[in-house]
Formats: sequence, C-alpha cells, structure tokens
Amino acid sequence: MQQKPYLDEINDLKNTSRHYFAAANTYKGFRSFFDGIFDSRHLDRVYILKGGPGVGKSTLMKKAALSAEKKGFSPIQYHCSSDPKSLDGVLIEELGTAIIDGTAPHTVDPYFAGAKEVIVNLGEAWDLAALRKKSGEIVDISEKKSDCYRTAYRMLSAAKSADDELSDMGRECSDLEKLHFAAGRFASKHLKGAPTGQKKQIVTDAISCDGRVRLFTPEKFSETLYFVKNVKNTASLFFEELMAIAAKQEAQVCVGITPLDPERINCLYFPEISLCVSLYDDDFCKSLEASGRSYKVINTGRFFDSQAYRARRQKYRFTEKCRDALMDEAVKSLEKAGEYHASLEEIYGRATDYKKVSQIGNQVISELKLR
Repeated sequence: MQQKPYLDEINDLKNTSRHYFAAANTYKGFRSFFDGIFDSRHLDRVYILKGGPGVGKSTLMKKAALSAEKKGFSPIQYHCSSDPKSLDGVLIEELGTAIIDGTAPHTVDPYFAGAKEVIVNLGEAWDLAALRKKSGEIVDISEKKSDCYRTAYRMLSAAKSADDELSDMGRECSDLEKLHFAAGRFASKHLKGAPTGQKKQIVTDAISCDGRVRLFTPEKFSETLYFVKNVKNTASLFFEELMAIAAKQEAQVCVGITPLDPERINCLYFPEISLCVSLYDDDFCKSLEASGRSYKVINTGRFFDSQAYRARRQKYRFTEKCRDALMDEAVKSLEKAGEYHASLEEIYGRATDYKKVSQIGNQVISELKLR
C-alpha cells in the first residue's frame, strides 16, 4: 500500500520532530488519552481551542509547533486518530504549555479556569447567519457521520473477538517457558541499570480514515532498535513478558498500545537508555537499512510449536480472514466518516473569517513568546 505523503514526511528518518496520537478508535469505541497527556495540574498553561470542523484549530496548532521549533524548542505534535493529517494537540514541555482541540469527541473543559486553562473561541470568526441557513444540512451530515462511526466500532468489536481467538491459539502453540527465559535474558542484557521512573502510555498507531497508520517516533529516537515479528499473533506474549520485568524493576518506560485493544502492547520505549522494542514493520526496516542504521529482529517463531499448530491451522486461517475482513469494513466506514467530515469542513469554511482566526492564533503564539 502506498504511503501517504504526510506520513512520508513524519516518518522520514531525517525528521527530528516528535509525533504521536492522543486518542484511538478501539473495539470499545473512541478512547481519549487527553487527561494523561495534557494534565493541567502539571502544566503552566493549556489553551483549549473551541470551534467546529474546518475553523482552523489544526492549522493554528501546526503554526504554533513550527514557531516553537524555530525558537529552538521541541514540541510534541499529537495527531487526530481519525484524520492523522490534522492535529489534536501540541505540547511544548520546555514552556509547560499545551494547545489542544477541546471539541467533540474529546471534549475538554477547564478544571482551573483562567488560572491554568484558557478557552480560545474560534467560533468568534463564524458567520452565524450563514451557518443557520445550512443547519438542516449540517445536522443531516453530522448524523450520517455518527452512523459511520457506530458501524466502524461494531466492526472493530467483532474484529477484536477474532483477534483474541487468534492470540489464544498462538499462546496454546507457544513454549511459554522458553519465551519467559528469552525475555529475561534480553532484560539482563539491556535493562540492567536502567533508571527507575514513571510508566507512560504512548499511542503511535491509529485505525483511521486513511487506513491503519503508524508513526515511528520512538524508533527514530532510539540508538538500540529491536523489532518483534508477530508470528501467529504471538508478539504480544514477548511484550507482556518484557513489560512484567520492566515493571518489577520499576524501569522508566513508554508503553505503546495497540489501537484495536488498548490493553495490548505493541512497543516498549526506554528513552533514558535509548532503547526501543517494537512491532516489526517491513517498510520501515527497509528504510533503516537504506540509511545504514542497524536493528535486530526478535522472531517469536523461535517459541512456536508448528506441530501443535497443524491441528489448528484451518481454524486459524478462517479466523484470520474474518478479522482482516472486519478490519477492512471498519476502515471503509471510517473513510466514509472522513468524507462526511470534509463536507462539514467545507460548509464551516465558507462561513469562517480566516483573517480573524489568524489574528486569534497570532495572539496565542505571541502570548507564548514564540513570535
């Protein structure tokens, strides 16, 4: 599948910007991680952007991130899990500041209004009379968009059940004792002396209107790279074992979650020792090879009993086809939702004074002393 241009730019090994997601489309529906990422108790200032689709929230945040980079800061850009081309938030840790999209589905209201959070109302730039004339169309499109998300989440829920069945079969055919000792040897070699610290959740994958999308920020920032090959849905077994060891050592670690099931791990990133263990991706590994960067592969096939699998082969293949078909249908529904969202953006865009939006954005950037 051809990579999207914006992903080519983000995942380019020369791109030193940090990119993650702040939410996920999961088997239980939409799940936001805003509370943990943009916790106003630990920040000096949080700008909460309010306004409808297409009003310029993402553009404002991208402009702020670019201004921060030009000033020598290292902003973290958090992309929308449904439309990865757009941003949900920007965190500038050096300034203790965040700018976030506070509208649905990740509605954010201030806890410490004025003292910590500031509401930035981009709706001030709307032509309300023009929007009222389009109210029937806006309601109709919005409801159709919601229907698409409802269908997508039902498909993801069914796909999760099939994926669990695949994982159970993979576990039944794995030598868990051998896998346990392999994870222990790995930890003894790489995690010994790792600093203790907080466990942090990160999201680098999304099931979106652009299909399944992955951002390789932890991999790009790590000197030591390991990729786990997911033989018959068994990669999670290795991640679970390694995470258990890291937790016992109270090691500082960023835990990457799988968007389908946020309880499942697909990446362990240890920033203080510049180590990343993540799910294998053929295209990204080829880009590493082309650039001369080294990496190693952990093949979970080493722990897999092929003979035990033979009796389950037919069931596994059938279940795998079901899961993949359900995932495809979920993506199709999200793609359709994206089309409806684009229609809403067009309506709101025609009723928005972008000169005024730009003025509001410049005021925020000036307050942050990024101009």
